[in-house]
Amino acid sequence: MTRFIFPLIFMLGLAACTKTETVIVPGNVPPPDHTIDSSTIVIYLNKTYINMLGRKPVGAEQATAMVALRAHNFSVADRQAFVQTLFLKPEYNRTLFINAETQYLNNTDSAQVAALIAQFQYQLTQASYAAYYPQLHYELGRLDTLQNVLNWMYTGQMDYRSMLRSIVNNYAYDQINMGTQNFVTSTFQNFILRYPTASELTNGENMVNGTTAELFLAVGQSKADYINIFFNSDDYIQGQVQLMFQNYLFRLPTSAEFAYYANIYKSTNDYKQLELAIFSLDEYAGV
Repeated sequence: MTRFIFPLIFMLGLAACTKTETVIVPGNVPPPDHTIDSSTIVIYLNKTYINMLGRKPVGAEQATAMVALRAHNFSVADRQAFVQTLFLKPEYNRTLFINAETQYLNNTDSAQVAALIAQFQYQLTQASYAAYYPQLHYELGRLDTLQNVLNWMYTGQMDYRSMLRSIVNNYAYDQINMGTQNFVTSTFQNFILRYPTASELTNGENMVNGTTAELFLAVGQSKADYINIFFNSDDYIQGQVQLMFQNYLFRLPTSAEFAYYANIYKSTNDYKQLELAIFSLDEYAGV
């Protein structure tokens, strides 16, 4: 029995001393870790196209986007890169503008704006309207700006905030929100999502009517001043954060989220950066 023990121990010792070598094959790249379900990515892709461009991807757009979003297993960086490609699509600015027209101008479209311009231009040729010539020129100037908003957005001469200034500064918006009080109240409700305080309403009305007044710690004495002060305020920025959360995450932001995302918009002065941050979130992506 003893004579068999020694050979066995000897063989086990040899086995313990055997080295295992790892052989690396050049060009042998492991397949990506597709731990994120394809349906999750497709849903994200489609809803982001719809939210940003007003349509679903067409042709090779979906396949191209899927490859990009799979590059690092649907990471935040992948989503950010994808969203940035949508900023370059021609429909991006158009969708921003159409959404604003729909929401704040009761679907007033370019044809209706053109009709108003033609009407005022005709009235300028009529002597019976001579007393109104200054007001007609004023309204034509505002409508001309509104008519050219989309072209100026395409060329980079106008950003999202400037577009909203034009949306509230024209004859159509004034007809929807007739009177100074309604005008001031509408801007607060539409863009800050709250009613103005008694002081804000009084000062806002005074400013719009040409009296020197203070709003959001800034002084003005005209409707143009009011619009500029309003859209440069921290309250406007916070309102845009709240709108993004309500529209795309279906909830209100926390205090910390308010501060964080408002700072992104304020520090960059770029609405796209706010969109980029929201549209690349795990919560929005469904992961």
